[in-house]
Amino acid sequence: MRVGNQEKVRWKALTEEYARDSFENLLFSVCRFRELTGSYPQNITVVGYDFKKERFVNLHRSAIRFPETRFLYSGTPAATTSKEAALKGEALVRTQFQHDPYACLGSLHRKKIGRDPFHRSIPYPNGCPEIEGLFTYCGASLYTGSLPWV
Repeated sequence: MRVGNQEKVRWKALTEEYARDSFENLLFSVCRFRELTGSYPQNITVVGYDFKKERFVNLHRSAIRFPETRFLYSGTPAATTSKEAALKGEALVRTQFQHDPYACLGSLHRKKIGRDPFHRSIPYPNGCPEIEGLFTYCGASLYTGSLPWV
């Protein structure tokens, strides 16, 4: 909205309710943004636990090929009784995503399916036809198709 010569920005909190893992959290949120605004985000800020920063910045961001210069991760301390266990679990998940960036094979895929016991249908990519290939891609190498932010 423009007010005189100054731009006024309104912030809204919106949710994405279908993600079953951290990669889907990022991808589905990008698509949800597109559905609600009509365009893809210019910048992405993820707020999450400190210990997940490497996974989001280096693995998930890379998997969708979003420019690193326009991606920010703001970490918060985890409120957990066992930081050692959380770090160990994160190291395992990070290794799994290194080998399966789209969580479409093996243990990551099985875990994701287990998080959807009612087999809800996911509405994406209906509202994001420009990145439909990213939703259907499965492979150990990065998706090479066209993306609007690259």
